[in-house]
Amino acid sequence: MTDIPFSLPQRRGRRGPVLRVALAAFVAGALLAGAQATFAPPAQAKVTIGIGQQSPDMFASPYWRALKAPSVRYVTPWDTLSGPYQLARRKQWLFTARLAHADVMIALRGSMKNARAARKLPTTTQFRRAFRGFRKFYPWVRNWVPWNETNHPTALTGNRPGRAAAYFNIVTRYCKRCNVAAGDVLDISNVRTWIARYKRHLKTRPRIWSIHNYHDANAMTDKGVRALLSTVRGKIWLTETGGLVKFRVKNGRKVSKHDYGIKHAARSTKYVLGQARRFHRIQRIYLYNWNAPKPFTTWDSGLFDTRSHPRPAYRALRSWLHHARRIRLAR
Repeated sequence: MTDIPFSLPQRRGRRGPVLRVALAAFVAGALLAGAQATFAPPAQAKVTIGIGQQSPDMFASPYWRALKAPSVRYVTPWDTLSGPYQLARRKQWLFTARLAHADVMIALRGSMKNARAARKLPTTTQFRRAFRGFRKFYPWVRNWVPWNETNHPTALTGNRPGRAAAYFNIVTRYCKRCNVAAGDVLDISNVRTWIARYKRHLKTRPRIWSIHNYHDANAMTDKGVRALLSTVRGKIWLTETGGLVKFRVKNGRKVSKHDYGIKHAARSTKYVLGQARRFHRIQRIYLYNWNAPKPFTTWDSGLFDTRSHPRPAYRALRSWLHHARRIRLAR
């Protein structure tokens, strides 16, 4: 999730009030009993649909189980192992995800320990030590994004594609049988030039490239995906995308708030899911995120509102999945 540096069609819609589902009753009972059978994908299915969500509440929801889509994404600081608060949060999330038989993807990002650490990229030695620690604790996690949203102008790697490539090299070296998504770019104007610089520092050819294509989804265009497809080989994962309800952008002292509405978000969700059919190299799509925030601060792309009610975007996702599975497009 990021502040989006582009214009989208402005629409009015209802404001989604936030999903809060109690986690306490999750561990026992019917949730786990039939999970593996429920999530068995059809043979020769092509596209995996996932959800990006930072809280484990989603796994307790019958709406999540109804999707029969076990793939999930979690973003965590690269130095989580040395931060007690972040470590506790990650342990809870991963423990709950594994109980739910979810197929987990982890994306690494900058430190959240303090303001000073947040402004510094890890050295390759620090990153290697940290990643090997992740692998030791969670050898069952097989899907990795070495660094989240690498080309964003405000990202620590925004002007250092070589360092982002070094992190990819480390993850592929120490997780040889893993799915490691290269790039993880936002679909802005520098995609081609940034990727070209990034590729010069790679030691292996990536099998998977990833993009956050919010512009594609919400402007209902294929520009971002086409830019990546024309620049790289291999499979494409949309590791973060979805229909926006509203977001707030801060530019210096000026704050502008954009409200597109829940109907726009549903149309955008349906559009970006349709890219799986238009582009055969798209292998996974991770929608962000499950529930609207409470209180709203900067971002709302939730499939549910604050009262745990499904929004039109959720219904669009479920309808699309039903059809896509009938024609063996989706798992």
